[in-house]
Amino acid sequence: MRITKLKSSKGNSISYNLKEIPIDRISVWDEAQARSLDTDGIDELAKSIAQEGLQSPPIVQKNGNSYLLMVGQRRLEALKRLGAKTAPVFVLRQEDSLDLPDAKAISIIENLHRKNMGVKEMTSSCQFLAEKIGKAKAAKILGINSSTLREYLGFGAVPENIKEMVPKTISKRDAIRICKVLPAESDAVGAINKIKKYDGSQKKRYLYALERLGNVPHSEILKLANSFRARQNISLKISKIHAKGLAKLSRESEMEPAELAQKIVSDYLVRKGFRQ
Repeated sequence: MRITKLKSSKGNSISYNLKEIPIDRISVWDEAQARSLDTDGIDELAKSIAQEGLQSPPIVQKNGNSYLLMVGQRRLEALKRLGAKTAPVFVLRQEDSLDLPDAKAISIIENLHRKNMGVKEMTSSCQFLAEKIGKAKAAKILGINSSTLREYLGFGAVPENIKEMVPKTISKRDAIRICKVLPAESDAVGAINKIKKYDGSQKKRYLYALERLGNVPHSEILKLANSFRARQNISLKISKIHAKGLAKLSRESEMEPAELAQKIVSDYLVRKGFRQ
């Protein structure tokens, strides 16, 4: 059977043949071996394959006397759990062999249809696809808007120890905000530990103050944050062109328009000396 519906990241059609091969002749590409396999739902997948058959065979390519798995690591693992000795696979033609970027891009897209990816996995996917196919196409493939893509790309720069705190201790967005102001991991962790018990409004005031003042003693940040409690709710009417400008800037800064407007006013008042 020959099929020509798969496309590489370059947009080229790829042809492959369906073949039954011994599982022990299939190896996994190095990067897939290096990352931990997401085992969530493997047993359920194996049960589904046992009852309904393998609906979508893995994709492999010839590698000497063996085959290199390009897409379908979870399906291959499910077949192994069922005790299968052979597996139906799509074997790429030699001239259509995938390089590793193509394989990873296809694997990422495939995972999107399986379940929602975790924050760290989604961040890695955003970084890879943005680099290989551009931010606009990456956002479209991942089903997110450009602001969300930029947020995930920003999260990629967050230290691993702080990533582990998301979302239990701190939100992804707040982790990014803190690390932008406090690039030293120890300073960022210290700030997170100070605010992790704050309620939503307290945390928001503290982060606003941190962004205004930078890496200064906690007492100074807290003093400014507490001064924000005296703010009143004020409705502002702005022109259409200013509204468009605010919307554009809010997208670029990954903030809600009302939140950005509040920040602009607060920054102005701080510059004028109103810190208490």
